[in-house]
Amino acid sequence: MSVLKSKRKESQFEVYHNLYKLRKDITDLLLRDFGYSESKYKRSLEKQFGGRKYDDLTEKEKEHYDKLEKRNTAFHEWFIIDQRAIIINCIRNITQEVYVANSIYPTCWTEYDQRRVRQDRALGQCYRLIQELQYAIETLPVDINVYLRYAEEVQIEINLIKGWRKSDNKFKRALSESSANFANANNNGNCNYNNASNSNGVRPDFDGTIE
Repeated sequence: MSVLKSKRKESQFEVYHNLYKLRKDITDLLLRDFGYSESKYKRSLEKQFGGRKYDDLTEKEKEHYDKLEKRNTAFHEWFIIDQRAIIINCIRNITQEVYVANSIYPTCWTEYDQRRVRQDRALGQCYRLIQELQYAIETLPVDINVYLRYAEEVQIEINLIKGWRKSDNKFKRALSESSANFANANNNGNCNYNNASNSNGVRPDFDGTIE
């Protein structure tokens, strides 16, 4: 028995709860520049050159020092900003696809396919998010173990969306049964269209009956 759209309560399934936590945690990571600290980097740079002042370095050491400093400047001028924007885009896309997918309550094959496409897009953005996080953490001079926590959270969201998608088989079965009842078939193989003129014999995509 179908429930009217106006009487259905908004789903509070676990996909939403985990996604909210994931978005909050990754936002915190981005606000901290992926855990990158310029002061720590400079201390590491000084240690690499034995704590000597720049003027005390050899010409070859100065050249190497300048390259590292240029890299450090690039982190702040564009790399962190660019990666932050990409990751925010991933998170927003996941959220959008999850909410749109849940707003579609399939009553015909087209709607079922639309819901499935949205779920698949959410999964694709989750995998994209993992790759972008990994790239940022591996490029920046930060603790790689920081990445593991967030990768695990994204993987949990992937598993939840896959489980949600699998549970949608109930819609598929319901639509299949409705399609099978479009025309009655007798046990001797003869078919008729007795119900084709009313709602009992029409596939569930007509207007005004099911929302």
